[in-house]
Amino acid sequence: MSTEASVTTSRKRAEEEVLQLLSDYRQTRKTELRDRIVMQYTNLVESVARRFSGSAEPVEDLIQEGYIGLITAIDLYDPTKNVKFSTYATHFIIGQIKHFLRDRGKIIKEPAWLQELNQRLTRAIEALTQQLGRQPTNQEIAQTTGMSEETVSEIMMTREVFKVTSIHGGGDSDEDNGGAVDMERQKGVDVAVSFQLPVEERIVLETAMQKLKELEQTVIWEFYFKDRNQTEIARQLGISCNYVSHILRNSTKKLKKILATDELRDAQMKMAQMRRRMEEQQAFIEQHTVVDPQTRLYNRRYYETRLEEEICRASRLGVELSVLLIGLHGLPVFLRTYGTLKYDEAVGGIAGLLQRTVRRVDIVTRFSDETFALILPHTGQNVRVVACRVHRTLSGWLEERGWHAGRAPLKINAGWALYPGEAQHSAELTALAEQRLQSDTEPELMQRAA
Repeated sequence: MSTEASVTTSRKRAEEEVLQLLSDYRQTRKTELRDRIVMQYTNLVESVARRFSGSAEPVEDLIQEGYIGLITAIDLYDPTKNVKFSTYATHFIIGQIKHFLRDRGKIIKEPAWLQELNQRLTRAIEALTQQLGRQPTNQEIAQTTGMSEETVSEIMMTREVFKVTSIHGGGDSDEDNGGAVDMERQKGVDVAVSFQLPVEERIVLETAMQKLKELEQTVIWEFYFKDRNQTEIARQLGISCNYVSHILRNSTKKLKKILATDELRDAQMKMAQMRRRMEEQQAFIEQHTVVDPQTRLYNRRYYETRLEEEICRASRLGVELSVLLIGLHGLPVFLRTYGTLKYDEAVGGIAGLLQRTVRRVDIVTRFSDETFALILPHTGQNVRVVACRVHRTLSGWLEERGWHAGRAPLKINAGWALYPGEAQHSAELTALAEQRLQSDTEPELMQRAA
């Protein structure tokens, strides 16, 4: 048999095996079957995710969203429809990643489920307006959409929250400020679009223009910022075209001299330095607000934000979600006994081992100095099995290094909570997991997991 024929035969066998697994999973809904199917399509998920690598989002996040799409496809796939599963799954993987990117594509993020409700509301309002000949009330909208009136009011309110006003917008009051041209308050067609400058250069230019006469300021503004010719300016101001040309020549010469002074050069340099410092500080803040600098895992702030999103997604899809807290107790004594290097090795090793022990779709974060938090999508009662596996793996790793005993032993414990079976909100879910973590001992953990 040729190599090509052998590859084709192997591929057919793999497809038949996956199809049988899908059929078995549809009947039994066993998570171990679903996990086996997921492992068969890791290359597909990563391949699709890398198509979106130019979206400015981390590829790891895109892959994670792709796995969520794959799991959704597995849950919804019907083998009797005779649709190739890889084609069916690709559609869901791409859709999930696009939803993820759409959620993050705005200055103020509006979740996909809220966008869908807004679109539904907009269609209902347009239909009722045409039918009634007036703007419909919230009660009428609620009756048409099947929502409660309170829900309609809340969604209408969020529309204002997610509106972003132009940074060129200003107040309606135009106070006289010594005849200076206020560049930030020009509206409508007066907005300068053909003569844009960096912020620091624009401030320097405004400062220099304030030293010109009012008429000179007006002529420069009309000519350079509003793209009007000399004839239009002359007609507007009631002066001759020659006089406009004279003003332009003289006032631009004055501006050049003003801008060449040491005082304004210093101001420009200071503004440029300030801008660079602000950019560096912003980059530093962005790097450290969601990432724990020691383990490079996401931190508690990211955990809380992401848990809200995952609960919304689980509610929308009607699936379960679990939170698992892993405690590494004894770290302060360990640090005092063995020093910083061993401390960093222990914390970093546990963090890396956690990431390798759970699925790629699971979200691992540094919850506190001694606690790691895991968000486990599509996981219900099996969180107990995951907790037992993680506990066994981490404890074994500590025993290999002799850190489980001695003068400063490190101990692993766990606490978990399930959505929606045990808690409905993120704060309740985390609080329940923390409560179980604090009361947990190793024998109890093993007994509960069993």
